[in-house]
Amino acid sequence: MRAHISIRRPEECCGCGACVNACAPGAITMQEDEAGFIYPAVDEALCVNCGRCVDVCVFTQKEEGANGAPQVYAAAVKDKSVLKDSSSGGIFTAIADAVLDKGGVVFGASWTDDLTVEHTGVSDRDGLAALRGSKYVQSSTGDTFSQVKKLLKDGRYVCYSGTPCQIAGLKAFLGAEYENLLTVDLVCHGVPSMKMLRDDLDFVSKGNVSGIRDIRFRDKQYGWGTRGSFLCGDSKVKYNAGTSAYYFYFLKGEVYRESCYHCRFPSEGRQGDITLGDYWGVREELISEMGGADPELGVSCVLVNTEKGKRWFSAIGNSVCVARTDRASVEKRNKQLTAHSTPLPEHSALLNGYIKTGYAAFRKGYKKHIKDHVIRTAKNMIPSRIKRKLSNILF
Repeated sequence: MRAHISIRRPEECCGCGACVNACAPGAITMQEDEAGFIYPAVDEALCVNCGRCVDVCVFTQKEEGANGAPQVYAAAVKDKSVLKDSSSGGIFTAIADAVLDKGGVVFGASWTDDLTVEHTGVSDRDGLAALRGSKYVQSSTGDTFSQVKKLLKDGRYVCYSGTPCQIAGLKAFLGAEYENLLTVDLVCHGVPSMKMLRDDLDFVSKGNVSGIRDIRFRDKQYGWGTRGSFLCGDSKVKYNAGTSAYYFYFLKGEVYRESCYHCRFPSEGRQGDITLGDYWGVREELISEMGGADPELGVSCVLVNTEKGKRWFSAIGNSVCVARTDRASVEKRNKQLTAHSTPLPEHSALLNGYIKTGYAAFRKGYKKHIKDHVIRTAKNMIPSRIKRKLSNILF
């Protein structure tokens, strides 16, 4: 009799949800641990020991990634309204539009009414706005893998965007190649838990979480970078490393789930047909080649990893400003393309402190980083054009 999935060590589960979608009896649910990270829990009374959950686990069945030389681009959409509403160059929206034009469905991470982040599918342009923008937290994939499989078998085009481990989980669950599926993975540093984010929002909003809406981890009112905001009641609240312990520790890479510090995808190849990220430090000559792009509003790095990806990226050519570049120049400021994040000295203490005392542990540690806060504030005062010039010199 085949055993069901069992997580022996936290680094052996990325929380992708493939096992939940694969379980026909519905015996598996994702449950939060003490720190809020989600792991599969099996109801023994419902489990029939079919072993399907083990078969689709990305830690037991490794999906081969794209290991060839990708086509690499600097790119940004021409539509300024889309660009301003996106975290970097807005390329996800351009790709999504192409899929929707073929009557397809696009899946990505979206905020829910109760301020959690879940994957959802949209079939029209009005729904795309909710999928735009970075969400610096782990999203729940729910039953979207099952939804995708049904859509694909019905002949619909599907675009699924997510972290590399989520894309790997989807592919393992599907168990077959589908020509009508386009996968888009992200340059991912790692993910904290939803519980951590909820605690932080409660603190920053001074207990008015129910009044929060329109959370943006990357608000371009403050320029293309890592400064965000949210609306709370009638006020706009700045949300960044200077106001939020969660945001600060996310950028430092201190509070990710354990699997993020053991992520194999940088070394085993990209999981998506296309990879999207920020083109930090984009060179001035590339901006000139892009013709008409405004670097103040963001530029994406795009890795086109498969033949399918090439076809779809070619289809959006008229809607984007683009310049060919090389992977090495992108990797200089996107280290997660070559290596997983490494836990820094505070990680264990922060995690254990959070489990014991809650959000107070984050605040206690956060107050000790006065030097970091001063340096970050100073950097934020430097115009982005000057930052790019400095970056070109240093890197």
